[in-house]
Amino acid sequence: MIMMKIRWKTHRFLFMKVTLPTLSLRRKKPPFLVPVNLEEHKCQKECERKLYQALFSQNYYVTPYLECGRFVINLALIPFRIAIIDEKQAGNEKLEKALKKDGWRVIYYNEEELNHNIKSILLQIQQEAHSYKQLLS
Repeated sequence: MIMMKIRWKTHRFLFMKVTLPTLSLRRKKPPFLVPVNLEEHKCQKECERKLYQALFSQNYYVTPYLECGRFVINLALIPFRIAIIDEKQAGNEKLEKALKKDGWRVIYYNEEELNHNIKSILLQIQQEAHSYKQLLS
């Protein structure tokens, strides 16, 4: 996928300054290589541990508590650029804006929903990962 960005640059012509739009094209970054480490012990909550185990059993390599700038992602699927964050942090617009700027897709989860119906969140994560694979092919 190619992203197009328009920037305004100022050019000098003789005694005048002219501001013109310029286009820059960026390609979508390829997937990242991630060392596979079993980091289940880093999960602080039981519901996060369950989600970690469920994703790991489906061959997703999850990184818990990944630092992304000044923010911390609860669970991250680095190759797919998917951030799985607790719903309590949903009101933090700076977090979501910073993650989206870096190319992350954000999925929020609720602890009660994880304890009772983990399949809906797993399905949502699988759909995001599948759509990411489609973009790369």
